Amino acid sequence: MPESRYAPAIELPPYSYVPGHGLPHPVNDPAGHLYAARDSAHEPPISSTTLTGLPADPPSRRRALTASLTDNSRWLYALDLFNEGFYWEAHEAWESFWNALGRTTLEAHSVQGLIHLAAAAVKIREGRPTGVARHTQRARELLGDLEAANTSGALGLAPRSMAAVFTELENYIPACWHTSRTPVVRVLAESLRLAE
Repeated sequence: MPESRYAPAIELPPYSYVPGHGLPHPVNDPAGHLYAARDSAHEPPISSTTLTGLPADPPSRRRALTASLTDNSRWLYALDLFNEGFYWEAHEAWESFWNALGRTTLEAHSVQGLIHLAAAAVKIREGRPTGVARHTQRARELLGDLEAANTSGALGLAPRSMAAVFTELENYIPACWHTSRTPVVRVLAESLRLAE
């Protein structure tokens, strides 16, 4: 776990949503912790000016986008959510980036890989090992070979931290996390870190 959060000014939710655990759906239920913010959740997390200003050639584009994301409080908060055990919420936060990046671009595929990592952790909380394996495999396909990744990693994330999360998920042994009714359960020991 990082020594400190990446976006400490943004408060963490009171609970991590897990389907079937009796807590209100964060967005759809009026008692949900994101219900009041559901309309603002549709605001793009990256300005259209930033996206249109990105260079055309792929390596330069990735570098410019990485610089933009590592300075984006919503991106940093999504990392905090994942690292602190708010996997469903991290999934939702990354989905807004996936949509903003066009869903089919190379960068959007990397974000979709992160969405699948978060979904795998949700499946751990639900007690669904097949779902853990399926989402982990899809995340690996979308994020590519981390060992061959350059030092900036995918979207500014340290390749070693991503590889550690993959290793933990791929070696997951079914446990009774799904029986816990604690508001937040961090089921992964590894964290995603920004590249230095």
